Amino acid sequence: MTLALVAAFGAYDPLIDGDLAPPTGMSVGLGVQRLQDDFGVTGSISSPWLFGGHLAVRVDGGVGWFSDLRALPSEEEGADFGALSEYAYVRALLLVSTRVGLASGRLYAGAGPSVLFIDEQLSSSTTSPGIYGVAGVELFAGDAFQAFPASFFIEAGAVAHTAEADVESRGGRPTASEGFIERSIATGFALSAGLRYTFW
Repeated sequence: MTLALVAAFGAYDPLIDGDLAPPTGMSVGLGVQRLQDDFGVTGSISSPWLFGGHLAVRVDGGVGWFSDLRALPSEEEGADFGALSEYAYVRALLLVSTRVGLASGRLYAGAGPSVLFIDEQLSSSTTSPGIYGVAGVELFAGDAFQAFPASFFIEAGAVAHTAEADVESRGGRPTASEGFIERSIATGFALSAGLRYTFW
């Protein structure tokens, strides 16, 4: 394992591998995401990488689906609720990165604020602030002479928001419930993967 890490980070030589450097321009991405137990789709737009390809700002947005069954007590009968409730999210990340040796790619990490916009049938809090942190790797397609603008990414991290599933009614006007299990929304382990395209 140690030898593999040394090879990955130590094999990059700008004089030899300069043509294989990953593109550093503005990019857009599309992927799928899991926020703890919630499935979602996500899109992003990133600024060009600055300071020699080491710093960028990214804005993410997407939609997630929360399983309503997890928001009700196990003994609940005859409740009027749907299988899933949806929410949207927007977040802004400050990213730092480094080159990956032996491949055209980069490792990166970032963190920033996040905001949820929640279906009123799921929570009495229709907006919820939070924080998102992530580490990821981006690998570019290419040949022996250059890196192409298309890349694959995978990210893992953590996310936390203040909102909980705290309404019992799943149809009509939501009502506050008493004495049933509340579940955090879009809080916990975060995992995402998808494709990016860099414009220059």
